[in-house]
Amino acid sequence: MRLGVLAHGFVDWAGGIDFLRLVVESLQAADPRVSLHLLVPDDRSRPGARELVMQAAKAMLRVAGRRAAASYAPGRRSVEEVAAAAVPEVEVIAVGAGEAALLRAARTHRLDALMPAISALPERFPVPWVGYIPDLQYRHLPAFFSWHGRLLAAAGARRMLRAAPVVVVNAQAVVRDIARFHPGAHARVVAMPFGAAPHPSWLGPARPPAEALGIAPRYLIVCNQFWKHKDHATAFEAFARIAGTFTDVDLVCTGALSDHRDPDHVARLRERLAALGVASRVHLLGLVPKAEQIALLKGAVALVQPTLFEGGPGGGAAYDAVSLGVPALLSDIPVNRELHEPGVSYFGAGDPAALALALAGLLAAPEPPRPSDERLREAGRMRRRAAGAVLLEAVAVATRGR
Repeated sequence: MRLGVLAHGFVDWAGGIDFLRLVVESLQAADPRVSLHLLVPDDRSRPGARELVMQAAKAMLRVAGRRAAASYAPGRRSVEEVAAAAVPEVEVIAVGAGEAALLRAARTHRLDALMPAISALPERFPVPWVGYIPDLQYRHLPAFFSWHGRLLAAAGARRMLRAAPVVVVNAQAVVRDIARFHPGAHARVVAMPFGAAPHPSWLGPARPPAEALGIAPRYLIVCNQFWKHKDHATAFEAFARIAGTFTDVDLVCTGALSDHRDPDHVARLRERLAALGVASRVHLLGLVPKAEQIALLKGAVALVQPTLFEGGPGGGAAYDAVSLGVPALLSDIPVNRELHEPGVSYFGAGDPAALALALAGLLAAPEPPRPSDERLREAGRMRRRAAGAVLLEAVAVATRGR
């Protein structure tokens, strides 16, 4: 089978690139015979965009030491960041804008199917395709969306569920949401199993850059964009409650320091940190390169995930933490409760007192030994195979539906 992996709609955000890596590696783990081809946007409105795409692909070949590929958004991400997201044994294909260009690429490269489409293709598109819906957050947290944004999100979900023969999601919670808010949808909706696995470059000894950044040797970490629904406020309040007892512990936060829905959100968080008296011990690092974020995560006592909403269990941060054997403390929202992995525990969402209690227990106890690299690799391979089997079944459903 020759399968086209659609990078369109995923390449402009870190979580999207992580999801593409999950899809590609899961498909490879489930059936190495599948020939994978990564279709990346070729933005001809920007001078030299195609050349940048191909330069990035060549750089990844050098870095990986074997045939490799990853997505690249011209002008958005450095070659180094793209190389860090490399996935093996995938051909990179630059595709122009529009469905006609996508169809030409599929026919030129003799692709049997396309996935995952984050925007619906035409219902009668000549090549079988699998859709993807990340979540229905606009239904659960409407206050975080404009009226126009909610309208567009709802229309996009309806269009996808009408046009796609099968739609992949990241959690059973999303399957339930679709059944609730879109009863009678045409598409078959399937949830991928939790597919966390470490990138090979993440394993092995690594000295976290904490000391160079002025971070205490013992620290907790939050790896989220600074969007309101990620609920950094609860993490900050909880940390302030334990800071006097655990004077040797800092809190580190990675992720873009902005929320387009509320431009003043980060400024208010900084003001709250100052009022709580812990601003010097809470390090807001902003968006850091993936390799640096992983090094920081590996060196942390635990990941803290206070989020109020996710499309997959624990969000991307939990995928990274579990793949590396780092303890993770998650808010107890339903989607997070789908995660059943060693080292994962829960606290009441939005409850600083509950999180402070959980953190105090975690920090007072001896740190458990981390799994060996081989155990992490094998656990990752098993998760990837399970996720890939579901993806291949989705492709089979799409193909049979034609």
